[in-house]
Order: sequence, then C-alpha cells, then structure tokens
Amino acid sequence: MLSFLSLIIAVGGVATVVCLIVFLGMMLFVKRPNPKIILGMIALFGVTLVSTFTFPSVARSELRDRLAQEILTVYSAGEIDTEQALHELKNIAYVTGKNSSPGVRFSFEIKTAAEVIRLQLAQDSNDSQVYWVFYPEYRAGAMNDIGKIVLSTAD
Repeated sequence: MLSFLSLIIAVGGVATVVCLIVFLGMMLFVKRPNPKIILGMIALFGVTLVSTFTFPSVARSELRDRLAQEILTVYSAGEIDTEQALHELKNIAYVTGKNSSPGVRFSFEIKTAAEVIRLQLAQDSNDSQVYWVFYPEYRAGAMNDIGKIVLSTAD
C-alpha cells in the first residue's frame, strides 16, 4: 500500500505541474477553458492531496506491524537509547508540530527475522527529547516525516 501511495504522490505532483502548464496554455491560446479538463485537473489534485495526507498514517501503521516481528538487532548512528527508541517506534503516533524543524538525520536500522527496517531519525530543533521519524524506503517517507517519538537523550 505504501509503494502505491508513494507512486501516486510522485506521479500526482508531476501531473499537477503539467496540468498547470496546460491550463495556462489554454487560457493564453484558447481563451476559454474546457470544463472536462478543469474537472480532471481538480480530481487529480484532490487524489494527490488525499494521498499526501494519508501516507504518514499508513506508514505508521505498517511500521508498527513490521515491528511486531521478532527483533534481532537494533543499530543507531546517533547517540540514543536504542531500546527506548524501539519501544517508542512500536507505539509511534501522530504528534502535532511546534514550529520546529528536524536537525541532522541519522540512520536507525532494525533487523527482524524477516527483514531489515531502515529508518532515519532527526532531533527536533526546539526539543532535544523529540525525534522526527523518516521512512526512506518510500520517496514520500524520505521527504516528509511519518511521526515523532520522545526519547531521553543518552549521556
């Protein structure tokens, strides 16, 4: 499902730009827009927008499902408590923003019996205990966070 949503977001983004160029061309050269084309453009934009807002929720759900498997090892390139991070990732949820941004990303890998789950974490710019979670396996998840987790920093 995530691959499909990520594809829709990527194709929809490109198609929206193409549609805007076509619309401008229609307005400049034809002088009257075709209602069917405008409805198609609105539908395309709507599907892309819905997919963009649905992706993080579906990604969190898939991540929780994948983490239900037997965990063999956990690796973090950042200085965090991996056990606490794993626990928080198993319960990852939507967290509202606080006018902050992610810092430098670092890799976080979880090896299960079936697969290796590759994530990226980034410390929040305002709160040192909050980490943004990115899912780089999917383009949409690499560009936008799928959620945030709260950790105590390792000393």
